[in-house]
Amino acid sequence: MRFACALTIAILALSAPAHAADLWGDAEVVDDAALDDMRGGFSVGGVEIGFGAVITTYSDGQMALATQLTWSEAGILVEETFGNLGQTLESLTPEERSALGLDAFAGAGGVVINDETGVTALVHNVTEGALQNVILNTASGRNLSQAVDVTITLPGFEAVQGMLSDELLGLRLDADLSHMLSQPPAS
Repeated sequence: MRFACALTIAILALSAPAHAADLWGDAEVVDDAALDDMRGGFSVGGVEIGFGAVITTYSDGQMALATQLTWSEAGILVEETFGNLGQTLESLTPEERSALGLDAFAGAGGVVINDETGVTALVHNVTEGALQNVILNTASGRNLSQAVDVTITLPGFEAVQGMLSDELLGLRLDADLSHMLSQPPAS
């Protein structure tokens, strides 16, 4: 959460007009070096890996729901953005959710579009163990689509890739030499 706040302050400071400095008072501006250490991610065997995903669901070409996941050292940060379609799943009463058959999605982020063509529930359930996209639809003629954009950042991957290429070349040379040496001499 700390990095998100710092990032927001840094972006606003860079994009704000000159008189906006008065609005922020004593807010500390984060320099690029410090901001670089505040990105989301996790460590595997000492390698820092950045991970993020954006799940976007569209109805008839309009964004209905977008969920952004950022995995940081502080845990998972999930941000939802709702379009202007339907109502949020969270805003339904337990009775309304039950009447629509959506009891299983209590606590999940979603949008319910309930109109003359039928009911469509668009659910993004993002937990520490899963990224789930669920569409429940009884409506006719509704065009639904989803997009998932995943970003994985592997710092120094070019060097690792070079080492892997060198190692593969060595393995190939070893295999070729072993094969040549195991062949009987030509007579």
